[in-house]
Order: sequence, then C-alpha cells, then structure tokens
Amino acid sequence: MNKIDQLNYNQLKVFIAVYEHGQSHQAANELGITPSGVSRTLKILRDIFKDSLFIRRCSGFVATEKTHQLIPLARELVAHYQQLEMQHSVFTPEESGGQYVIHAYDEFIYPVQQVIRNEILTEAPNMKFDVRVLTHDCSSDLANGDVDFVVVYEGFNGKNLNAEMFSATDNLYILARSGHPILKQELTLANITQYACLEIDNYDDLSCPLLVNLCREEDLCMEVDGYTDSVATAMRLLSESDAITLVCNEFTRQFVDMLPAVQWVKLPEELAKRCRIRRRENREIGNYLLYGNVNQSAAFNWVKSKLICGLESAWRRAAER
Repeated sequence: MNKIDQLNYNQLKVFIAVYEHGQSHQAANELGITPSGVSRTLKILRDIFKDSLFIRRCSGFVATEKTHQLIPLARELVAHYQQLEMQHSVFTPEESGGQYVIHAYDEFIYPVQQVIRNEILTEAPNMKFDVRVLTHDCSSDLANGDVDFVVVYEGFNGKNLNAEMFSATDNLYILARSGHPILKQELTLANITQYACLEIDNYDDLSCPLLVNLCREEDLCMEVDGYTDSVATAMRLLSESDAITLVCNEFTRQFVDMLPAVQWVKLPEELAKRCRIRRRENREIGNYLLYGNVNQSAAFNWVKSKLICGLESAWRRAAER
C-alpha cells in the first residue's frame, strides 16, 4: 500500500534539516524539537518511502541515493507550505514554538537575555533560545540557518546576510580602576599615553587599539597591556593595574556602575570624533542585529522585531543614565 498520502509538512522539514545538517541534534535545534522527535519522524519517513534514507556514520548521517532524489521535491513542497504559512496563516505568539540560536558579543549577552525574558517569553512561553558568546565569524552559519541571529558592533557585508541597526554609537568612555589618576586629569592624548591600554578585543576587531593609533599619530607611544574578549576579565584586570581601556558600549558602561573597583569617564568629543572617523574607515559604526534569508516565517520575523525594538529600548535607557 502506498503511504505517501501520510506525508506532512513537519515531516518534510525534519527530512530537509537532517539532510542539511547531517546530525539529528542540530536538526532538532533548528526545528525546536527533541532529538528523539527527529528519530521518530525518520522512522515514519523510512516506512513511507521504503528506504533507509540516511545511513549513520561516526561523522553523522549520510544520505542515500533515494534521499538525494527526494530532497529537491521536498524543498519545493516546503517552499509552497511556507508561502501558505506566510500569506494565509494567523500567527499567535502564545501558540508558537521553535528554538532560536543567538550569538552575541559578550557585552550584549545580558541585554539579549533581558529582552528574551521580559519581552518575548511573556508573550511566547513555548519558544526556546540558545544564547552564546560570539567567538568567531559565523557568517556562513547565519547564511545556512545554523545560527538565527547575531548581535554585533557595526554592520557586516556577506552573501544572504541582512543587518539592521538597533542603536548608533555616540559616546566613548575611558575605564580605569577607582582612584586612578586619569579620572581626575584632563583627557588629552599626552595624559592618556602615560598608561598602558587594555583592549577588550572581539574576534573581528581592529588589529591595533584605537587609542594606540591616535597616540602614534601625535608621535606618542602608548603601550598595550593586553587583549581580552571577556568584559568580566577586563574589569578584574583593570581593577588590579594602572591600565585603562576605551569602550563604546553603553551596556558595558552600565555594568561598570555596579562595580566599585572600576570607574568610567566620558571621552571628550574631539577625541571621540577622531576615534569614530578612524573606525568608519573599516566599517560603519553602530550596533546591529544580523540574520540570514533562510527563515522567513511569521514567528521568526516576530522574534526579530522584538529583539530589535527591545535592544534599542535597552540601549536608550542605558545611555540616559
């Protein structure tokens, strides 16, 4: 008996996800279901098509010839289902599920978690989120749908990538230990260069700190004390030395307000302007939400809008303090 009439939309999505990832747990993460749910669906699909579909190897699932033949048809069917879903289904957050993977610079992790907890899960309690610190260029992961959103400084150009700014970078701050002489001195390059620079360095940051470059332009020498991509580590290091650091993130400055061992002072506009000009030589300054073109569902677009609006509001509140 032909069982093809038992095939449904969710089964096709599992089929495609396993084919693209080669791993049941990655397919499960993308679809917001359990690995056991993926296994059950594969068992049904094997019965429908009378084929093993995937052969398990140490490296993951390997597609059979039958699967290679079926995938183009499955993708076409799913595309039609998605079109129906977008144009004719009624999206209700409280009934929506799925899991979303978000990578963000360390400074953005807390506000992202706050937006999820206070503005998304209150309306969509069945959604799940995997939020991790961004440690590498995951442009390809965004493009193929392995990562749903990335929160970063500045925009990034890439094939099949979209970038929406949720806040501009205006103010820059010098951070130093409490009682540091720089906090009471006039913030000139001559005074700044007396102290070593600790750079809070993200994976795709500049090869040389901006303050160091500015000092070099004035024939001044500013030593580099070190690099770290951890805000918490940077605060500990600053509290134990005379090093200083430059930040452009309101969430980082807001975090410093909670730490008695570290203080901040606003960089004068003339120096801040020079920093911004040099930063723009590489990329336009701002804080962005990046995402790909794979997921165009109503739920995905709803989460996207919540993240953009929520982060924009959080940044504005932080900047007003």
